[in-house]
Amino acid sequence: MKLFFEFFFIFYFFSSSFIFSADGISKSIEVRILIEKGVSKVNIKTFGSVYVYEEKTKEKYILLENSNYEIIPQGDNFLLITDEKVLSPIYIESNNPSSYLIINDKKYRGKFKFLNKNGYINVIEYVDLERYLWGVLGPEMGVSWPIEALKAQAVAARTYTLKSIDKNAEYDMTNTTSHQVYTGFENISPQIISAVNETRGEVLSYKDDIFYAYYHANSGGHTTTPSGAWNSNVILPLKGVSDPYYKYSRNAKWYIYITNLDILRFINKNGYGATKVKDIKIYSKDRSGRAIKLLFKTDRGNIKLEAKDFRNFIGTYDLKSTFITKIEKLASGYKFYGKGWGHGVGLCQDGARFMADKGYNYKKILSFYYPGSKIIDFEKLGYGN
Repeated sequence: MKLFFEFFFIFYFFSSSFIFSADGISKSIEVRILIEKGVSKVNIKTFGSVYVYEEKTKEKYILLENSNYEIIPQGDNFLLITDEKVLSPIYIESNNPSSYLIINDKKYRGKFKFLNKNGYINVIEYVDLERYLWGVLGPEMGVSWPIEALKAQAVAARTYTLKSIDKNAEYDMTNTTSHQVYTGFENISPQIISAVNETRGEVLSYKDDIFYAYYHANSGGHTTTPSGAWNSNVILPLKGVSDPYYKYSRNAKWYIYITNLDILRFINKNGYGATKVKDIKIYSKDRSGRAIKLLFKTDRGNIKLEAKDFRNFIGTYDLKSTFITKIEKLASGYKFYGKGWGHGVGLCQDGARFMADKGYNYKKILSFYYPGSKIIDFEKLGYGN
């Protein structure tokens, strides 16, 4: 071994579903987050004492403090850590609460599994639930939002996370909008830490079980059901509510111009050979007013396609929702007008902010957006036991 490693052999049992928080708060449920997927290299920098160990051999190495390392795959079974060959998978973990890692320019304090997956690297972070939420609230809501809105977000995100944990899967969550945006120890504020700590262990329940407590940026005036967004089952807390609080935000209304060329690309991606778009109409809507299907009138006839698929194709940042209120035909494209931002299910974050500013506490906010739900400590539901 080269001098930047000190090494020894150790048996390390790594299978518990629970870990002790490195900040010493208490025992918590462990969450596994996919923070890098299919990358050709990972850059890390150590701050404090950090070690590496191989899952299969149990061999353990100490990395130099305050040092930079590059991790790249070799073949299908090995990783190189600055030219040192180790057997995949490996774990990298801090020795004490003050130690941390910079991984591809983001700060983390969990423990990490690095896997060689067919010549590419996946990185999975293992972190306790409460500290995971510290890294969710900032990018999902905002570091300086009112405390009661942040507390509502903390309870919703904790509930969603617990419902998503699957011991049979390789990881529980990604760090993107596919699940919850997560940036490790970036974007953390005293308000966020207080919001998580003051709601510690609290989740939403319905009929004595947790549910996917979805949330989104702006409802556009009415939240919708999971069936409207994803064709999944509907329960009372997710049936949708009329929302008067959404409109006090720049996300309340939007418009976007989409060219005929991009529209044709979407149509033909679905197997049609259209060369001209003659008109576009909303073919069907859900109870909240969101478009379910769009009708494209083309030189190949009338084509009905899912509005959510169209939004994903154009981009969810540009076509902010399927709550389309008007489609205007122009010379070489169409102008879409709409309301809200996101899928529209569950908590409206902009509405929560307005309600908090008006003096509503987080329990009132949650009961409004998830009617019929109850707030309960997850241990009373059998989680964490």
